[in-house]
Amino acid sequence: MIRSRPGRRVALTGMVFLSVFITGCATGRGPGGLYRDELNGFQVRLPRNGWQLTESPGAALALRDTRSEARIAVAVSCPEQETGPLPALVRHLFFGIRQVKQVRQERILLDGAEGLDTTITGRWEGTSVQIRSVVIRRPGCLYDLLYVAPSDAFGVRSADFDRFLKSWQFLSDQL
Repeated sequence: MIRSRPGRRVALTGMVFLSVFITGCATGRGPGGLYRDELNGFQVRLPRNGWQLTESPGAALALRDTRSEARIAVAVSCPEQETGPLPALVRHLFFGIRQVKQVRQERILLDGAEGLDTTITGRWEGTSVQIRSVVIRRPGCLYDLLYVAPSDAFGVRSADFDRFLKSWQFLSDQL
């Protein structure tokens, strides 16, 4: 995802969110093990048991759970061109979601980098959804990590997203 001006992140992240929620073409690669992304400077242990790697425009990594229709996506923009406080950047992630209600929001450290962990409920195209986002700013980059599921299935796979976050590692201090 490239951010060339304020507002571009809103549109592109919205497209990533919508395409991750709706689609995903399996790549045929097994979801187990360590996923390493040299270009975007991170590695993470992929969840097992029903999660499939998918492709989604603008996402560095996208996964789909075949049982619950939950999704995990990672979008990275380097260099970061949109600045501002993290709460404002988080709100941009929910572009297109209706009846948004914040469930919780708290500061988080992810591999030593400060970010904001937010959970919301809302409606998208008539479907009740719950979304957990973790937005991390590092020197020159912005990382958007999303867990999305229909509201009635959100808790089913949320522990997988917790393990995903705990395994997250940045590959270097700066990109």
